[in-house]
Amino acid sequence: MDDPVRKLQREKVAAIRLMSHLRDAGEADDAEIVETAIEGETNFVEAVASVVAEIDECEVLQIGLKAKIEDFGNRLAAVTKRSEMLRAAIEASMVEAEQRNVKLPTKTVFLSERGPNVVVENEAEIPSRFWVQPEAPAPRLDRNALKAALKAKEVIPGAKLDNGSVSLSMRK
Repeated sequence: MDDPVRKLQREKVAAIRLMSHLRDAGEADDAEIVETAIEGETNFVEAVASVVAEIDECEVLQIGLKAKIEDFGNRLAAVTKRSEMLRAAIEASMVEAEQRNVKLPTKTVFLSERGPNVVVENEAEIPSRFWVQPEAPAPRLDRNALKAALKAKEVIPGAKLDNGSVSLSMRK
């Protein structure tokens, strides 16, 4: 099967040549003649349709893969929770059985003493010396304000407006 993008490029060249002939004949300004000629004498429309179909397939795959990623994320959370539960069960069992370590063929499981953890009962009572001021975020460029100023013909060093571009849109 022919690559849809290559076919589109071939048909684009054919459409460009046809447009050149229509310009030479003085008929390039009539949109209906151009549309009829492109559709009747090239496979440009079919090539675009083929690439659009491939885009649709990609979008379906994206939806499916996002669902799988979400499913795997849920499965990962469940497996992580189960692992934590199993660790807690071993820990509780070893404490109650007064066993500090258990030697297995693949691992040695042991209980270790941990230092005390902080328990905050009321943050409002904690003295200010234990509080830290978070670092201010770095400034970021406000592109919307910059664009508005440039559109208002303001001269801004280091910035300018480009000539714009085209963007492909598709409606269903």
